[in-house]
Parts: sequence; structure tokens; C-alpha cells
Amino acid sequence: MPLINWYMCRRILTLFPAGLFILTAIIWSTQALQRLDLVTAKGQTFAVFFELTLLAVPFLATLLAPIAFVIAMVAVYDSLNRDSELVVIGAAGAGRLRLLAPALYAAAVCAALVAVGVVYLAPVGLAKARVMLTEVRADVVTSIVQPGRFIEIEDGLTVHIRDRLADGTLEGLLLDDRRREDLHMTYLAETGRVVEAEDNTLLVMTNGSVQRMERPSGELSVVAFDAYAFDLTDLTSGPTTTTFRPSERTLLELLTPDPDDTYRAEREARFEIELHDRLSQPLAPFVYALVVFLFVGDPRMHRQSRLAGIFAAGLAVAAVRGATYGTLLAAESSPGLAPLVYVFLLAVGGGALYLIVTDRTITLHERAAAHLVKLAARLVAHPGKAAA
Repeated sequence: MPLINWYMCRRILTLFPAGLFILTAIIWSTQALQRLDLVTAKGQTFAVFFELTLLAVPFLATLLAPIAFVIAMVAVYDSLNRDSELVVIGAAGAGRLRLLAPALYAAAVCAALVAVGVVYLAPVGLAKARVMLTEVRADVVTSIVQPGRFIEIEDGLTVHIRDRLADGTLEGLLLDDRRREDLHMTYLAETGRVVEAEDNTLLVMTNGSVQRMERPSGELSVVAFDAYAFDLTDLTSGPTTTTFRPSERTLLELLTPDPDDTYRAEREARFEIELHDRLSQPLAPFVYALVVFLFVGDPRMHRQSRLAGIFAAGLAVAAVRGATYGTLLAAESSPGLAPLVYVFLLAVGGGALYLIVTDRTITLHERAAAHLVKLAARLVAHPGKAAA
């Protein structure tokens, strides 16, 4: 690799992971807040909360990698423009393809990262998160920590709590057990807590009483207690069956469907769309690199032109991504449209490459920026006309 190409590529690949980390952290934090109910409402530990939210990181990184790459590419080429390095490189005889090459090298790195994500890492992470969510939601013990509701966690066994504190303590606990025809037990306690002890799940109640009524005699006895442990082990969920969505299956699983998978058979069109989306994602960084280069890859002597190019590059990438997503959405009603996503990406990338190779430039955004600047100057110079 020529020294100048290595210099530019290194700068892009230095900013790329930093931008990807920041974007992923921001999006991850917003997604994590949506899972706080695992701690606040379902009584799970913070360890479970963090494990579940971290499993989404590979998916987020895969999704955001092209965006981080575009940001890094724009920042580097704009910096080269501001420091007149692109002007010097161009004056030294480097053509547009030489200036484009570092972006394509960096795009290859981004595409490899995306490919690893869409093939295995992202779906595996989502699948593990789905298993965890299924287990949490299937665990009958979690229903205990729903304040203000009478929950029948098993036939004849009802629980109610007044409130749940941040540390997991249950306040105002009532447990009514009518599972035996000859015995009715009602537990009242000021506080309680669900604990795990030697593979057993216990509801430990404190400062309460238990009312025991024999049937059919109707004999009632009341016993106060300082602490009482109610065994919930038999009520906890056993093995659960998890149904994985298309995004939660690896590329190999999408390509080799199980003939006994009724869930997929009923949603074959959705799985086909997911497959085409996965296969097309590694193409996106190359297309984005070509499109962005049209707006920021050539030397620009004026700040106005650079800003217009950056803004236009962002809009162009957003338009390409939006059109790709729109094609996949349209394919939900017409599955035959899904392969058009490749045609669209190749057409956009081929068109951009043709303009670069033939030394054609896009100046519409610069003319629009110049017109807006003139219009703003007129408004400042003649505010009365603007008001009229």
C-alpha cells in the first residue's frame, strides 16, 4: 500500500472504532433503560440486567458500524481539506482513484466487521437474550413482585403485596394457600423477600402471622412468627421452549431451515427478507464510501463548499439507507422485491464509481449553499423587505 494511502486509511481506522464505541454506548444506554423493569418490577439482579443488555451490543455494533465509518471518513477527508493536504496530494499528481483507495480499504475493514456480526455474533447475542427473557417471564416467582395486584401463581395459591422496595424487600405481604381441600392457610407478613438457597427458592416472611383453618371442621388457629420460610421451589418454572425470531438466528440457520419448524413455515416471507438484509449489509460500507467521496473527496478551498459537501454526504447516505430499508419493507407484502436491494446498492455504487472514474463532480449542493448564503445576506441587508 502506498504511503499516502496508508496514512489516510490509518486515520480513518483510528476514528472508526472510537466513533463506533461512542455510538454503541449511547444507543446501548437507551436500550438498557427499557430493561430496567427486570430489576424494578421482576425482581432480577443487576447482574442479570447487565448481562441481558450487553448481549445486544454485537447487534448494535453491527448496525451502527457503517454509520461510524461514514462519520470517520467525512471527518478525515474534511480535516485533510482544512489542512490543504488534499490539495497538495492532488497537485502531486494523485488522481481521484488514489484519493478514493484509502476509503475503500477502510470500508473493507468495516464490511468484514459487519459480516462477522450478521453471520454469527449479532444473532447469537439476540438469541441468548431471548432465552434469558423467556426464562425470566416464565418464572412464576417474578409475578410475586407486582405491587397492588392479587396474582394467582398456581391454582389455589394467591399472593398480594402492597409495595416493593428498591432492595427487593416486599412490604404488606399476603399469601393465601387453598391447594388442599382439607386445609386453608393464610399468611400475613409485614415484609418478605424471595431468596435462593441451595437450589431452593424460598419466600422468607418476617413479622407476621399464619391462619390455619381445618376443613370441614372449620377449626381456626392463628400463630404469630418472627420469620417464616415458604418453599416456592416446586412453583419455579422448569425447562422452557424458546421461539427465535428471524433476527435471532444465524446465517447458517437461515440458509438451512428445519423442515419441522412451524414458526418459520408460517413466516417464510419474513425469513427471506431477513436473509437478503443480512447478505446485503456488508455491501453498504463500500457504497457509502463511494457516495461520500463524491461530496467530500475532492479538494475544496472554501469553508462554505466543505460544509455543503458534508451536509450533502449525510443526506445522500441517509437516502441510500432509507431506500434500502423501504425496499425491504415493501418486500413484506411482495417477497419478490427483496432481491432488489442488491440491485439498488450495486446501481448506486456503480453510478458513484462511474462519476469518480470519469472525473465528474456533483455541484448541486454547492450551488444550493451559495444561493442560501446570498439569500441570507439579502435578508440581513434589507430586513424590511423580508418582513414584507
